[in-house]
Amino acid sequence: MKQERRKLAIPVYFTLALFALVWISPIFVALSKSLQINGLENYRYVLTYEKINYFRVISNSFTIAVITSIAVQLLASLAGYAFSKMDFLGKKIIFALILGCLAVPIAAVTMPMFNTINRAGLLDSHLGVIWPLIAFNAPFMLFMTKNYYDGIPNELLEAAKIDGASSFRTYCSVMFPLGVPIMANVLVLTFIYSWNDYLVPLLVMRSESNYTVTLAAQFFMNTTFQSPSDVARIYAVMMLLTLPSIIVYLFSQKFLQTGITSGAVKG
Repeated sequence: MKQERRKLAIPVYFTLALFALVWISPIFVALSKSLQINGLENYRYVLTYEKINYFRVISNSFTIAVITSIAVQLLASLAGYAFSKMDFLGKKIIFALILGCLAVPIAAVTMPMFNTINRAGLLDSHLGVIWPLIAFNAPFMLFMTKNYYDGIPNELLEAAKIDGASSFRTYCSVMFPLGVPIMANVLVLTFIYSWNDYLVPLLVMRSESNYTVTLAAQFFMNTTFQSPSDVARIYAVMMLLTLPSIIVYLFSQKFLQTGITSGAVKG
């Protein structure tokens, strides 16, 4: 049996290693390119670039991503509890309409979104980016959270009700502790999606001091002459701007695997 398992494991590990090589190779290519010509001097140049303050850009993106992820997690958790464990009029219709929003691409609503943000006076502000990101990320995260909550036995909620707990008390005492894996999963995924978003900041931000990492990368590419040294610096920019999201992703692997697996099985 052990020999058969080993034989079966060889092609599995080979396939996984091949896919890992394909996915990781762009990072190694970017790292090697960023060290060409001037070496670590390219990174010092980016960190001390006068037109774009690297630490301000990181702070802008971090602020937007953190607020967005927390807001989406709260919405998805509370709404997922309601759609999974509570009965109310129009429940299925409302949930279907929310899921229908997943079929609408962001590019299709850029004009009304821009007009709304402009009329609200939120252009060139963090809130002007945060509100659309919450709206675009919430439906999918709600879907994942509801699927996870569907797998929690109803008997636990009934026992809480027998003890006199209200709906909100039941959520705090039962659903919240059991839903920690999917909540962490939602937080991490929303953070990464918000960090990497380009279209919404492009429409909203105007001043360089409010640029996010995606806008800063585009700005750096547009303001260089694309010489060999500039190309190396562009790769250095890419590495520095993606480093925080990579760190967050690596440290959250445990929660991502638990949340995705549980949500898929229980759904």
